[in-house]
This record gives sequence, C-alpha cells and structure tokens, in this order.
Amino acid sequence: MENIYSEEQKTVRTVRAKRETIDFLLSYSKSIQVVDYKKHKFEVTLN
Repeated sequence: MENIYSEEQKTVRTVRAKRETIDFLLSYSKSIQVVDYKKHKFEVTLN
C-alpha cells in the first residue's frame, strides 16, 4: 500500500460538483447537532 501512494501521478483529473450537491451537503451539515451526554457524543439531525 505504501508503494501505491508514493508514486507520482502523471495525470490529474479535476472533478466538479453540481451546485445542487453542494447546497445539499451544506444544508445537511447545518442541520447536524452534536450532543454530549456523560462520556458519549450523539449526532442528531434536525428536521
């Protein structure tokens, strides 16, 4: 596995995300809330 990542890549492909995908991910990340309870952390998605 070390050899795979240490080799230089000769071609790089640029990936473009659609605006809808970016908007979805941003709104989803804004709706997540992390709640601490004793020694546990809970991720809650607000609707």
